[in-house]
Amino acid sequence: MSISGSCTEDEGADHICTLPSAAPGTDASLAFEEIPLVDLLVLQDLESQLAQPAVARKFALDYIEIWDQRYVNLRNAISGQDRTTALDAAISLKIGSAMVGGLRLARLAEDVEAIIRSGCWDKGQSMLALIAELGRETVAQLRRSYLPAGYSAE
Repeated sequence: MSISGSCTEDEGADHICTLPSAAPGTDASLAFEEIPLVDLLVLQDLESQLAQPAVARKFALDYIEIWDQRYVNLRNAISGQDRTTALDAAISLKIGSAMVGGLRLARLAEDVEAIIRSGCWDKGQSMLALIAELGRETVAQLRRSYLPAGYSAE
């Protein structure tokens, strides 16, 4: 997913916001829509590494439970053009999503991180609706395909 558009730097000079394209033949070069929404192999690998599936399920549940707050933090930081907080929120979203197999959302968060770094606040603002939608879809898919019905960590 390549994103470009005009944005204004602090000095008032317009420039074009572009993100580097991925190297051909890498997973990152897949079309955005071809990236899995949720890759359960990531969670299965986490289960194996931990040798305790319950811990991996708890991690996924924690991700689901903090999704709304994670999104609000990113939205508020982008809206307020708070570079430090926006980067922290985007990186947190990227890493957390990747760790639960939410690969499409992790990729989008990576793009948002690059946009924040370039100071393209308008472009970041315009991506918030897509982030919210994709986040809801990722959470729903994790609930449906990974967590047992009615699962709660106690």
